[in-house]
Parts: sequence; structure tokens; C-alpha cells
Amino acid sequence: MFQILRSSSIFVLIFLIIIWLLMTIILSQFNLLPYTWEFKNFLIGQNLNHGYRIYKDIRENIGPLSANFYQLIDFLNIPITWNAYLATGIIVLQAIIFQQTISRYLLLPNLGNLPFFIYSLFFHFSMEFLVPNGSMLGLTFLLLAWNEILAQQSTLKVTDRVFLIGLYLGIASIFFFSYALFLIWAILSLLFYSSINLRQIILLIIGFSLVFIFTGLMFSYQDNFQSFIDVYKNSAFTVYIPTTNQIKQIIWSYIPAMISGIWGFVKVINNTKIKSNAQKAQQTNLMWLLTSVMTIFIIPTVERINLVFLLPSLVYFTLNLFYLFKSYWQKELLIITLFIAMLYSLSNEWNDVGQQRILAQKLQIRNEKMMVLGSQIEEYQNNQMAGPFVNWELSKSLFTNLNQYKTVILMHDYFVKDMPTYIYDPENNFKKLGYYLPELTNQYSLIDAHLYKKINNP
Repeated sequence: MFQILRSSSIFVLIFLIIIWLLMTIILSQFNLLPYTWEFKNFLIGQNLNHGYRIYKDIRENIGPLSANFYQLIDFLNIPITWNAYLATGIIVLQAIIFQQTISRYLLLPNLGNLPFFIYSLFFHFSMEFLVPNGSMLGLTFLLLAWNEILAQQSTLKVTDRVFLIGLYLGIASIFFFSYALFLIWAILSLLFYSSINLRQIILLIIGFSLVFIFTGLMFSYQDNFQSFIDVYKNSAFTVYIPTTNQIKQIIWSYIPAMISGIWGFVKVINNTKIKSNAQKAQQTNLMWLLTSVMTIFIIPTVERINLVFLLPSLVYFTLNLFYLFKSYWQKELLIITLFIAMLYSLSNEWNDVGQQRILAQKLQIRNEKMMVLGSQIEEYQNNQMAGPFVNWELSKSLFTNLNQYKTVILMHDYFVKDMPTYIYDPENNFKKLGYYLPELTNQYSLIDAHLYKKINNP
């Protein structure tokens, strides 16, 4: 199998893509319920197309470009069941960028399509990786920045194309706020392993800043800039403590890649077969890995999909094993071992699939405009969402600050803009509005436990 994968033939690449598509088609036939975060992103796109503004009207810590991506998906009426195909397209693009970068700068010679295969394989250690999100979308631009950094390191004199590195990192950060930390990785990689000067560092920072300046201008035009700043502070610079179950899920999905990646890095240390240009790439990827570890502590939520930025550096270090192993049987055994590890990880996740997906809807209401004042977004599965409360962790603070005039005005606008037929209030927050907005609460009557219905006035 190694001999086939090391071939540079385009037909081998096409064959791998076809096999991947077939696996995706098979997976889609099981009609699995979406992940909770996956369904939440679907609702965000839906609300944006109903005229809501991200951050000001929709209380969510998603990156602006990620929100626009889901808005486009909803606008094109692409169903949520097609997410696996969208993710497949994104990862195929990333794997091609990854492979071409290695080939263009001769980082690991004579590996053919193996980098594409290993990159793709690592993105099958969890079914979460087959759903697009901001971390995955932004990773594409991190890889483009990595490609440009290696281009600068391969020449004797750094050019003004470093501006593109800053631009790529800025775009990646607007997809996934926590990627802003990779600006440090880029600057240090160029400082240590290239001849970059102060003017070019400033040029890189300008490229990065321009993306945020343009984004800020767009939000200012929409009277949404302050909300954007507040969410950025709460999302990118807040330490989130994962639960025991989340840690367990992450370990199962990432430990094979970490073992093989660390093994490959240890094996390549002080190896004389690695050329100067490749040594710079090794050190740059080590800095990528260290930056990724720091980024883990500032991501908004610790989900497996939000940690995919760990994978490119681990894939690169794993490829060292295929280059440094002398015997073909060792290389074949490594491929088989990684493949078995993938199957084991997926089977382990499949056994817990019910715990990881969105819950079944409990209310018997169907095809109605509903607002949920709680974390139970599963009730939107067969109803039309009304209101901005997609992320309850960010939204519930509004109900504890009703003594502030601006909060009351904001709540009034939320309800009046899109009056729901039903309000599901499992945490008894709707009653609190009665003192401040009685004309609103009087339009609803309690028809069941925590369930209100709009009164049809004559």
C-alpha cells in the first residue's frame, strides 16, 4: 500500500478522493441526528437570513465569517444532512494545499500522495471532523499562511509577500477568533528562520490588522461594533474548563495522531538526512504545535472539532516516520496501525453516538414559531426559531440585568421584531419580564408547565 501511496500519479489522488466520497455517502445513509453545536450553527444561518445581526441580535460567540458561511448555506437551501459533503470538500482542499506545500519546497522527498492520504486519514478519527465549523474553515487560511512562511524561509531574502501571511492569519481569525494567537507563531517563525526585517514585520502586522479594521468598519456601519468587541473579549480570551466526558472524547480522537506525531518528531531530531530547508520546516511546525497547545486554553468551547488546528503539525511529524523508516514492512505496518486506530476511534464514538448528538424534541408542538428561554434548542428541530437566544450561556445574563434600561429596550426589540407563537421557559425567566414589559407578557398565557402561548386577541 505504501508503494501505491508514494506515487505522484493524479489517478491515485482521484482514487483516494472517490473512496472518501463513498465513505461519506455511506455515513450519510444512517440519518444521524446533528450535533448540538451543528444544529446551533444551522439556526444562526437561518436567523441571519431573517434579518438578525450577529452579536447584537444573536447572542453567540461564533466568528463573523463563520456566521456568514452558515448564512450562505441557509440562503442556498443546503440541508443540514449535506454537512458531511461540505466538510469533505474543505478537507480535500486543505489536504491538497498541505501536500503541494511539502512537494514544492522539498520538505520530505519521494512521498507522492502519502501526505494527502495521512492528512485525510487523521481527519477521520472522529465523525465531528465531517461537519464544517469555524475552526475547520479558518484552518484553510492557516495552511495558506504556513505555505507562505515556508516560501519566505526557502529564499535568502524575505519579500514583501509577508503581507499575505498577515492577511491569511487575519481571515483565519475572523473565522475562529482564537486563531489570532497564530500571529505570534508567524512572527517568531520568520524571525528565527529567515532574514525578515522590522519593516516587513510591520507589513505582516498591517496585513493582519486590515482584516479586523475592515470587519470593524462593517460592524460600525451596522451599529454592531461594541457588541462585536464584547463577544471577541468573551470568546477569545476566556479560559474554558472542559468536562471529564469532553476530555475523554478528545483523547480517543487525538491520541493516535499525537503518538505518531511525537514519535516522528523525536525520530527526526539530530537526523542528518534532513536538509537545511526541511529543518526550518520541522522547527516551524514545532512552533505551530506549541502555539496550538496554548490556543486550546482560549477557545470558546472545548469540542473535538474546535481542536483540528492540532492536526497539520502532527501529520507533518508523522510523515517523518515514512521517510526515516528503512524497511518497507515498517511503513506498511504504520499505515495499517493508523487505519486500525481510526476504525477503533470511530467505533468507540459510534457506541456513544446518542450522548453526543442533539436530544429528541420533547414538546409535541410542530411547525410553529417558537422561542426557547433556555438551553433546550432541540425544541427548534420541527419548529421555526423566533428570537436571538441561540447560545443560552451568553444570553441568560440578560435576564439578570433587567434593571438596566438598555437591557429592557433590547429585550423589547427582541420580542417585538419576531413575535413567537409559543415561548418555552424551562428556567422561569419570562415572568421576570412582566414587571418591566407588562404589555408584552400580557399577550401570552401559560398553557402547560413552562409553556406559554400567544393570545389571539379579537
